[in-house]
Amino acid sequence: MRVIIACAGEGKRWNNHLDVPKHLAPTADGEVLLLRTIEQARRMSDDIHVITPDDDRYDLPDDVKHHLLPPFHNEYLHTRHLWSDEDRTVLMLGDVYFTDRAIDTIAAGSPSAYRVFGRYRASKVTGTPYGEIFAASWGPARNAQLDELLAKVEQLRASGECTRPPGWVLLRLCQGTPVRQHVVRPPIWVEINDWTDDLDSPLDYDRHPAFGGAGARR
Repeated sequence: MRVIIACAGEGKRWNNHLDVPKHLAPTADGEVLLLRTIEQARRMSDDIHVITPDDDRYDLPDDVKHHLLPPFHNEYLHTRHLWSDEDRTVLMLGDVYFTDRAIDTIAAGSPSAYRVFGRYRASKVTGTPYGEIFAASWGPARNAQLDELLAKVEQLRASGECTRPPGWVLLRLCQGTPVRQHVVRPPIWVEINDWTDDLDSPLDYDRHPAFGGAGARR
């Protein structure tokens, strides 16, 4: 299994809160979010790749394959060169706090079929009013199909027909549901609704129980 952790986006809403990128935010236990995710990923594989902006603050373990990219907004396209041709690929988002239970759910996912792991509705943890995608996985036989669908995603977004994030548009194409309609369908969709959630803004950080009290150390 190959695990790719994508630290994407420019973090405009985060606005260098705590003087660090959101992927490096400290938890209430003093762990760095991204390093915590890497340690969890080790439970799934020893083939771990992390993509980050070119920023010296991302000091990662030597045994992790570290790739630098400018800020990007399509974690699928910008990790394409890393997808495995021999084994399952797991793509995780680097600004997400994953519970251990969520990691176990992802690890137990189908070795071949396309699966998306996320929360369908609003977050009870941070109050975010919309659903979130946290991770996705697929086997090597799906690579060519995903290439075709991602080309369609880019066409839809470029034309303005759909402005939703690429992961959501890709999910809807895989499901065969309207690209503007928020519908999820198992088994492609795997619901994770616990403390697993992403950080977009300082407000997310201050409200998330896993980071509770950390704001007082600013």
